[in-house]
Amino acid sequence: MKKVMRKILLHIFFAVLFFIIFPCKVSAVDFKSNVDLTYSVGENGVMHVKDIRTIVNNSDRYYMKSTSYETFIIQIFKTRVEDSGENLQKAAETISVKNEYGQTLNSNITTGEDRIEIQVPYGSDIRKGGRKTIIFEYDNYELTEKNGKVWNIYIPGMSEEYLGVDTSENGAVTKKDFSVSLEVSKSLGETNFVLPEPSGESEENSKKIYRFQPDSLINQAAWIQIGTEQYYYFEIEQEITSSTALSSKVFYTFYDLVLPREVEGGSQKVYFTSIEPEPEYIKLDGEGNAIARFKFTNEEETTVLVKGYMTTEVTDKIESSQSGNLDDIDYSKIYAVVDEDEITYEDLTKASIYWEVDTPEIQTKATELLGDEKNVYKILLNDYNFIIDNVNYDELKTGINNQRQGALNTLKGGSSVCMEFSDLLITLLRAQGVPARAAFGYGFDPKARSGTEEGHQWVEVYIPNIGWVPVDPTWGDTGRRDYIGSDLDHALWRVASIDVETPSPVTKYSILDDSELKSPTFKIDVVEEIPNSNLLTFDVLLNQYKYSPKHELQEKIDQLNKYGKVVFLGIPSFIILIIILSLVLSIINRLRKVKLHKNIKDSQVNSLTPEDP
Repeated sequence: MKKVMRKILLHIFFAVLFFIIFPCKVSAVDFKSNVDLTYSVGENGVMHVKDIRTIVNNSDRYYMKSTSYETFIIQIFKTRVEDSGENLQKAAETISVKNEYGQTLNSNITTGEDRIEIQVPYGSDIRKGGRKTIIFEYDNYELTEKNGKVWNIYIPGMSEEYLGVDTSENGAVTKKDFSVSLEVSKSLGETNFVLPEPSGESEENSKKIYRFQPDSLINQAAWIQIGTEQYYYFEIEQEITSSTALSSKVFYTFYDLVLPREVEGGSQKVYFTSIEPEPEYIKLDGEGNAIARFKFTNEEETTVLVKGYMTTEVTDKIESSQSGNLDDIDYSKIYAVVDEDEITYEDLTKASIYWEVDTPEIQTKATELLGDEKNVYKILLNDYNFIIDNVNYDELKTGINNQRQGALNTLKGGSSVCMEFSDLLITLLRAQGVPARAAFGYGFDPKARSGTEEGHQWVEVYIPNIGWVPVDPTWGDTGRRDYIGSDLDHALWRVASIDVETPSPVTKYSILDDSELKSPTFKIDVVEEIPNSNLLTFDVLLNQYKYSPKHELQEKIDQLNKYGKVVFLGIPSFIILIIILSLVLSIINRLRKVKLHKNIKDSQVNSLTPEDP
């Protein structure tokens, strides 16, 4: 026992001696910086920001001088909004800088074009054991905005330098702790999504509280959308031009105008307030696109004006467990009738202009991405992630010379905007045996200025057991969220399976008339309310202007105006009538001659017969 104790004491002696001779260097924390950021959104939708910073000195060697200061920055968030400067000025008027006792602290405020910088001196030295707390508050008028029925709320991202441990040039070590939370009044509505995923959620009285890990906000803003339904107002104008062609004297001109459509499953509804002039009929093609036919004389100059509202709503998030496999797609099933041609699901996997399904490059990449996967949702997700990781959006291409280049050139690295992102996804999916089609409409960036909404293209993918699912790889490229499934930021106008131009937004049917066909103009914007009166539902409109199929010959006859009917129907009919009358008169005359001839012969016979004795 004594020998054992002697060995233990010997080991302890040498261990102590080792640390005395070879001391380990331990980096002590000289200062501790704690930042507590709270963003609060009340019933009025205004964001109140509270930034509490506490500096604690733990060092024997270093101290904070009284002339040192904390810097707070209020930066423009909506870079595309013209009134951001005004929002900065409004924020500056609400700035409050106090200590933990509520006493106002001195500060130096510098206002620039895109930011406000506030420097708050410590005012006194912070020596060991000392601390300084600064409470900086202001109202922000850019981090929240109501767009129609939807609230979009943002928390600015932060630089990586704000986190972790920092060592200054003189060797002082500062440990930085950060906490970020968002408080939202329940009165604003139901939450649609929160990005990134919060580290914690809770409720307190009349507000919801979300907490975020600071590292999840490095170089990216948080985005919270409140509301599960959106309203849009739309107008369509189609200019009708006259023609000097001779044919204009006898033929009508037909215009087929594509109207906004409803979406299977009810995630988009359409209501109409007026259509001027009234259409001949409105019909649905096999894909559910609404097409209104208008009839004009070629000498008319007027404008078709369609007004109405659209509502969109979100549906449940799609999971891979809901999806069927490739084998579950019944390619032999009739999918639609388009332009009187029956389209099957197999047709939606074929090549078309800009969708070069059969090229070796497309086939190779599609096979690589497919691998052994059978689940259609997972196949879609692989293609989607490949595109957003490898195709870059080119702002310059959105200008005048924005020519569609197709999927193959996009795969090779060509300049790309929404149509290239979408064409490539459609083509890869078709090459893998997944039916896909183009979707056209409008996309809404809540950070953009009102009235800057643009025509947009995305994709619809057929997933067995689910149906047609909207997918936007272009907006997925932003990295903010997966745009797979319905959302409140897209308004669908039409879909196209055969090629990108079928159906065209407008089609003109005329005879011997080569006058210019102008594209329709669209106006669409988010609104907070939809009127309760003077609305025609989609179904009522279809019934009111019901389409009755006609024989092709009847369609041609309908294209004749009153003069045309005189020329092509009246005159020929009159000529035919004259011919018929002439024939009838000729036959009558012939019959008369035959009868007269018979009477003469009878008379001659009678004259040769002897008289009775």
